[in-house]
Amino acid sequence: MRFTHRLCISLLIPLLGVVACPAPAPQPDSPPTTQAVATSPSELVISIVGTSDLHGYVEPRKLQVRGADGQQRTVQRGGLALLSGYLDNLRARQPVLLLDGGDMFQGTIVSNMSEGHAVVAAYNALGYHAAAVGNHEFDYGPAGPRSVPKAGSADDPTGALKALAKAARFPFLSANLLDKATGQPVAWPNVYPSRIVELGGLRVGIIGALTEDTPRTTNSLNLRDVIIAPIVPAVRREAEQLRQKGVAAVILTIHEGANCSAFDNPRDASSCRNNDERIFRIADQLQGVVDAIVGGHSHAGVAHYAGEVPIVQAFSYGVAFGRIDLSFQRSADGSVQLNRTKTQVHPPIEVCEVALPSSLPKSLPDAPTASLSESAASGKPDAQAASAARRAPQARCDVRVLEGSELRPAEYEGRPVVPNQAVTAALTPFVERAMVRANMPVGVTLSQRVRRNFRNESVLGQLLADLMRSGASRVVGQPVDLAVQNGGGLRNDLPAGSLVYTHVFEVMPFDNRLAVVRMTGAQLIELFRRNVAGSHGVLVPSGMRVSARCNGGNLEVVVQRENGEAIVPDRAYAVALSDFLASGGDNFGGLVPKQEEQATSPNITMYDDVVLRDLVLEELQRYRGPLLSGEMGPPRLQLPTARPVRCALPAPDAAAGAAAGAH
Repeated sequence: MRFTHRLCISLLIPLLGVVACPAPAPQPDSPPTTQAVATSPSELVISIVGTSDLHGYVEPRKLQVRGADGQQRTVQRGGLALLSGYLDNLRARQPVLLLDGGDMFQGTIVSNMSEGHAVVAAYNALGYHAAAVGNHEFDYGPAGPRSVPKAGSADDPTGALKALAKAARFPFLSANLLDKATGQPVAWPNVYPSRIVELGGLRVGIIGALTEDTPRTTNSLNLRDVIIAPIVPAVRREAEQLRQKGVAAVILTIHEGANCSAFDNPRDASSCRNNDERIFRIADQLQGVVDAIVGGHSHAGVAHYAGEVPIVQAFSYGVAFGRIDLSFQRSADGSVQLNRTKTQVHPPIEVCEVALPSSLPKSLPDAPTASLSESAASGKPDAQAASAARRAPQARCDVRVLEGSELRPAEYEGRPVVPNQAVTAALTPFVERAMVRANMPVGVTLSQRVRRNFRNESVLGQLLADLMRSGASRVVGQPVDLAVQNGGGLRNDLPAGSLVYTHVFEVMPFDNRLAVVRMTGAQLIELFRRNVAGSHGVLVPSGMRVSARCNGGNLEVVVQRENGEAIVPDRAYAVALSDFLASGGDNFGGLVPKQEEQATSPNITMYDDVVLRDLVLEELQRYRGPLLSGEMGPPRLQLPTARPVRCALPAPDAAAGAAAGAH
C-alpha cells in the first residue's frame, strides 16, 4: 500500500473551490483595524497575542469527560475556531496584534493534503497580522506532489512556501532568510524582513526571524537557493530602519524559543535557564532594540522577561496562546511613548471549551503525564526524563483534571467563549476532503499508548527503527544491516485502541523517502558520539547497541551488532534511514556525501518512490513483536547520563592542588 498525501493544488479546485487555492492576496501594511478601548484619553493598551508551532492542528482535540452531573460529554481542547472565540472577546476590549512564531503547516493530514492552504485559509479568517517563517515551512518543497526537487530538474525547492505566502492576507516575515545568489533578503511575493502595521492609531513595526538551526532541522535539499544568516545582526538592522520610520514599538516574531516550567512571576526566569534557553540569549543581545518577542520552535512555554524585553511562547499544536499587554502614553504634542512600567505578561492561556480550575488538584489519578507541550516521556523514562516530566507545566484542560467537575462554558475577558463560525467555514472543505483518508482503519489495535521521546530512547523510536530496517530489506531485496530513527522525526505517540491512518500520519507527517547509506564502522561510531554528546533529537538504532562512558574528559563510544559482534571500523555497513538524514540533517553532516555528490555516489541510494511513512505502515501491519505492548524493549543506548553526555576532567586532589599552588 502506498499513499502520497501531497496533491497538486490545482487538482483540488474542482472539489474545494477557490478556497483551496486562493488567488494572490493583497499585501496590506494594516489588516482590519480594531476599535481601541483606552483606559484614559491619553493611554492606549495593545495586546500582543502570540501562537507558534501549530503544525497543521487546525481542529480541536476531543476529550471525553464525565461531569459533576454524572453525564459524559465531549470537551474541545485547542482548534482554531475556538481560539478565535477567545480573540473575539479580547478584541472587544482593546486592539490585538496577532502574530505567529512559525511552523504553521507541516503535521496533520488536513493541512498536508492541501500543502498548508487549510492553515492559511483559517489564519486569514482569524485576522493574523504577520507570521515568522519556521524551519518546517520548507518541508513541502516544490509545489505539487514532490517533497524535494528532482535531481537535475527545474523544480523550485521553495515553490510550495511561495504559494502559501501568495495566498495569505498577512505577510510572512524573516529578516535572516537570504537569497543565496544575491546575499540579500529573499524577494518573494508577500515575504519580507519586516512590516509596519497600524493598530489603534499607532504604527507598530514587526520583524521576523528564523532559527539558525534550519539547515540541520529540515531537508537541506529544499534550502538549495537560500542562506540562513545570523539572527541578531539582521534584527538590529531592521529595527534601526523601523525606528527611523517613527514606529511606536518594534516587535520580533521569531522561530526560536526556550522551555520554562514556572509562570507565577514573569520577572523570575530561573526555570527557563537550561539547555533550551536560546531565545533568552538572543533577547539579551537585543536589549533596547526590540520591545517584545513572540517565540516558537521549542514547543514549550515562555511568559517572562529577559532583562526588559517581555517574551511569550505558547507551546504547540494550538492548545494555548501567549499574551503581552503594552501600554502607550500619548503626549499633548501627539507623540507616543511606550510605558514599560505598565507592561503585563500573562501566563500561557489554554484554549479550552469549558471553564478551567484556577489550579491543578494536589494529586491526579495514575495516567501518562499530560503537559501543555505534549512532550511525553518514554514508557520507562530515565531519571532526567522523569524529572523533566514532573517539572513540565500541566494542562488543566485535561480529562483527569476536569473529571467530576461542573463543566461550565469557558469565559474570557468576562464573556462566554464562542467558536468563530467564519473560521469553521474556512476549514470545512479541507476537513471534509481529508477525513475520507484519515479515518481508514489500519488493522492494528494497541493495548496501550506507544510513546515517543525527542531527547531519549523510546519504545516508539525502537519500534519504528525496526520497521524501517525490515521494510528497507524488503525494498532492497536483501538484508539491510542497520537502521536509525531520529527523535525529531516522530511527532506524536501512537494511541491505544484501533489505529486509523491519521494516527500513523501524525507520528510521521513528513514526506521523507527511504534512503540506504553505506557507512563505515568508524563513521557510525562518530555519528553516535556526536549524538550522545548533543542536544538534538536522539538517534535510536535497530540492529545495533551503543554504549558510552567517560574516560577522564573523553567520551568513549562503542557500537556493536545486536548479536554482540563489534562494529569493525573499516568495514562498510548498509544503514536504512530517511532522506532527511541522508542529506546531512541532524548529526549526519560531514558523514554522508555532499548534495552535489549524492547522485553519483556509490555509497548512497535514494528511493524517491518509497514514502517512508507508507513503508513503515506496511511493516506495522505485518509486525507481531512485543513493542506493540507499549513497553520498552532492552535498551539500545547505554549511557552514563541522559543526553547530552558531558565528560568533565576529574578535579585534582588536594595534594596536587597544593603542589600546583607552590609553583
